[in-house]
Amino acid sequence: YGDKMSSVLDIRYKRPDEFAASASISFLGASAHIEGSKRLGANAYNKLRYLVGARYKTTQYLLGSLDVQGEYTPNFGDVQAFITYDFTKDLQIEFLGNFNKSQYNFVPVSRVSASGLFTQVLQLTTAFEGEEEDGFQNVMGGLSLTYIPERKRNPMFFKLLASYYNNFENEKFDILGFYRLSQVEFDLEGDGAINEVGVLGVGTQHLYARNRLQNIISNVQLKGGIELQPLDKPFNNFIQWGIKYQAEDFDDRLSEWERIDSAGYSIPYSESELFLSEVIKSENEISSYRLTGYVQNSFNLTNDNYELKLTGGVRAHHWSLNGETNISPRVQLFYKPLRWEKDFTFKLSGGVYVQPAFFKELRSPQGILNPDVLAQKSVHIVGGFSYNFDWKSRSNKKFKFITEAYYKKLTDLVSYEIDNVRIRYSGINDAVGYVAGLDMRINGEFVPGAESWINLSLLSAKENLVDVQHMTRSVGDSLATNVTYVNRPTSQAFRLNLFFQDYLPQNEDFKMNLNLSFGSGLPFGQKGNNTVFRNIFNFKAYQRVDIGFAYQLWSKDKKGNRPRSIFRFSRNAWVSLEVFNLLQIANVGSNTWIKTIGNQQYAIPNFLTSRRINLKFKIEI
Repeated sequence: YGDKMSSVLDIRYKRPDEFAASASISFLGASAHIEGSKRLGANAYNKLRYLVGARYKTTQYLLGSLDVQGEYTPNFGDVQAFITYDFTKDLQIEFLGNFNKSQYNFVPVSRVSASGLFTQVLQLTTAFEGEEEDGFQNVMGGLSLTYIPERKRNPMFFKLLASYYNNFENEKFDILGFYRLSQVEFDLEGDGAINEVGVLGVGTQHLYARNRLQNIISNVQLKGGIELQPLDKPFNNFIQWGIKYQAEDFDDRLSEWERIDSAGYSIPYSESELFLSEVIKSENEISSYRLTGYVQNSFNLTNDNYELKLTGGVRAHHWSLNGETNISPRVQLFYKPLRWEKDFTFKLSGGVYVQPAFFKELRSPQGILNPDVLAQKSVHIVGGFSYNFDWKSRSNKKFKFITEAYYKKLTDLVSYEIDNVRIRYSGINDAVGYVAGLDMRINGEFVPGAESWINLSLLSAKENLVDVQHMTRSVGDSLATNVTYVNRPTSQAFRLNLFFQDYLPQNEDFKMNLNLSFGSGLPFGQKGNNTVFRNIFNFKAYQRVDIGFAYQLWSKDKKGNRPRSIFRFSRNAWVSLEVFNLLQIANVGSNTWIKTIGNQQYAIPNFLTSRRINLKFKIEI
């Protein structure tokens, strides 16, 4: 699917045959949808089908639990529609449209946060002036025309698609923070008060930005396929192909600076001039086009002994901006033995995957655009199997165990760092690396009628910056050692997720779900000095438990038990209570870096949201 080195989201919209609707409201927002079909034409197949949904979401309630106190007013809303019409049995037109807009306004007031060990605790106290206003707006519309001629053998299809996408990002902030970084200790003999024992830094941090980015993407694509079905043969071939032209326009303006004052001295310090810590000023406008195409064949063979599917194909991509053309062959093997007592399925795949740069990969942290950035490349190999098995003591339905192991050799990487919620790319092909991992999952009905699952993932994502000798050292060790590869920012070595559902044995209308996540901390490096000793630190382990309770107020299937219910006009009605971060664990999302006049930096963690409760009501018609 497309030109990516990693996962691609594949969404399939349903084609409704009858009217249905739903609506929900909670502390975090509201949503609603409507769907249905209507005959428009002389024939029964002349049907108009529609699927329309809208959402409004506000995280103001959640953000109120952050350690930075202030006025948060974030809002998000979107409307999406999927409409189809069948002209004939062979010809269908589809429209997909989406509009979403999010606004984030923030007026910080104060912050008090602490970190460190029990024997040495650092406390950061900050008073703020100013505000932040960010806005994001996306508009997308697409049309497709599908032709599937009615044939007795060798079915085929043709599909013509055209789409338009417009995105606008606006980032504005002007925030002045007056901070005091001190070492504190607890009064264990008294009332447990926190006493300041030393001041490490006092100063000011001034952040300013007026940034905006607009991109317009339009494309047209033609796809087709045919399934060849030889007579009296247990196999067939499904050949697919496609070609796409895409035009891209970007308009980017950056105006951003940071001033740091420590103990009355601006950093970097000069006796004759006033220097800002960081200044970014740039204006960039680019237009380009891409040509992509693919062809693939799926060979399917089924007999009494096994089921075999072999898919092979090749993709091509050409980008006018840098003149690069990439050819990407890929192959996948699916094998299912039919005579085994155990129900196993095996998969093996591999190939070359490329990810041509989008706009932000071309832009350096200083705002300089590099149109010569090559596509990032990966050679994949992925193998795994699935096993369906019985667990009669738990359920009458089968459980499924899935496992996959993968290795990706990465070249022409564009390295990046994560700065709070921003991703800052280097803007050049400056790294090589690899990714290796193992995913395991069990899902099934541990409780009849309620799907649950357990997922365990192991991951190692490494990189090596070109012409850089990386070094590392252990905590408390002054000696450094040379290493070839260092962690990428996404290298989470371990992650465990569990989702479990249950209900009361005597009342299945009352249900419970439990979500548990545990993962090792993500790596990070020192701000402004993350090259040689790259990403050598780790955030603490991520731990979170969410729990939810739901009660079915009404079900159409149980109309006889509650004939006078106020919800009898609906199909289902639910009320639920959700508790996020049940154990109130202080997970770290990023760091605030404080620099003293002696050029020493301290990382003060920014914690994610604390415990929050959400009440939700949902009705289906």
